Amino acid sequence: MDRKFEKFLGGPVQPTQERIYVSINPSNLITLNKRCYELLGKPAAAHLHFSRADDVIAVQPVSSSRIPTAFPFKQSPGGGRRIFAASFCQHFNIKMDATERFVDPEISDGVLYLKLSQTVTVRNSKRRRQNQAAK
Repeated sequence: MDRKFEKFLGGPVQPTQERIYVSINPSNLITLNKRCYELLGKPAAAHLHFSRADDVIAVQPVSSSRIPTAFPFKQSPGGGRRIFAASFCQHFNIKMDATERFVDPEISDGVLYLKLSQTVTVRNSKRRRQNQAAK
């Protein structure tokens, strides 16, 4: 095969209803899609943990938003949820320059693990064709 080609390593897109989507933005808002929230058991709130050694955020569901250290889940458009995690991110010096999507969010033993080293920048603008960009 000609060496000008690049192999796509991403694989096919999963159907929306099966996909787990989690992102974090520069305002320290963690957003989960509906599927991810359902897999966590539709909790009222979560405790947030951080592993400095592994650069991983852990989202541990809790049943009550009245726990003083719990971050409540807020409704997002489309049935997803979001966590306003500014105090958590500030404490652990987690800073985002752009909205970052977690490539492989993992749920294990009811806890959501988010690897900060495995994210991609979310772009809202469409990519222009090369011939249009040259004009």
